[in-house]
Amino acid sequence: MLFFLIFTIFGIIGLSWSQPFCPGNTTPFDYQECNPEIRSECPSGFTCRKTSTTNSTGAAMNLCCESGRMTISDWFSEKHLTPDIIPQAPFTLLQTITLSPASTLLNFPPIHVGDEVVVLSFPGFITGVLQSVTLSGQVNPGYVHVVTIIDPLYKPFAVLMNYNIIVGQPTQTINVTSSRFVAYLDNSASMPRMDSYRSEYVVLVYYTASQIFLDGNTPKDQLLGSSCSDPKCLLTSSPLASKFSQPMGGTVFYITTKNTVFTTSEDFNTSGSSAHVFSASLILCYLVILLF
Repeated sequence: MLFFLIFTIFGIIGLSWSQPFCPGNTTPFDYQECNPEIRSECPSGFTCRKTSTTNSTGAAMNLCCESGRMTISDWFSEKHLTPDIIPQAPFTLLQTITLSPASTLLNFPPIHVGDEVVVLSFPGFITGVLQSVTLSGQVNPGYVHVVTIIDPLYKPFAVLMNYNIIVGQPTQTINVTSSRFVAYLDNSASMPRMDSYRSEYVVLVYYTASQIFLDGNTPKDQLLGSSCSDPKCLLTSSPLASKFSQPMGGTVFYITTKNTVFTTSEDFNTSGSSAHVFSASLILCYLVILLF
């Protein structure tokens, strides 16, 4: 009778707890839950992914799961980018991207998908500016356009576009700084003042056989048009979206900074000029890069 009771208790426990499985039966680092909304707690080669089971509260459980076999579609769907913001995932993952140095003391290594870049020791660094992108394969002669969206799932957000980059012969690495440039900073909302700011960077690379021409006189009109106010509309319904087809490459990574380019609740009253300052500072940054 005692054996039957013990067996029954363990049977009930076994039914109430099931081992979580990582997507695609990939290997978990351990069975400690992670939080995908904060700076990654996972070691290199793993990323915080939703498992096939739930935790004690009934919420989806997240574990550090092996990321080596993730496709670009996996990354973008799990980050709620496709189809929520981007209609179609890019054809391939970008091999790496390189950020422009913030100073003589801060040179970035090549950045891969899912990487966390932390620059808390450099309070003057607030925005990652692309220097080059390396594709998974060669691109044919034509024109390349690189769209970077900062925090596309939220407001405020920012859009930076390097466009009409001339590709004269087949190449795999694109120098982004040798291009036309436009940037827009959304100021429709403010951020609370925090000790640090973690932003999601989504990079999309497009190809066209001929150069494109932007409509409008302001950065907002050129990027979002007259009727769009968010990244989803930008990538689906704006005049700019009609100039592009499916992105040929893309990636997503994160930068944690001491300060933010976005307006905070403490200085919201002076936000009217923030977009102009943002665009002007980035253009100045590009001029410095080109000169040196």
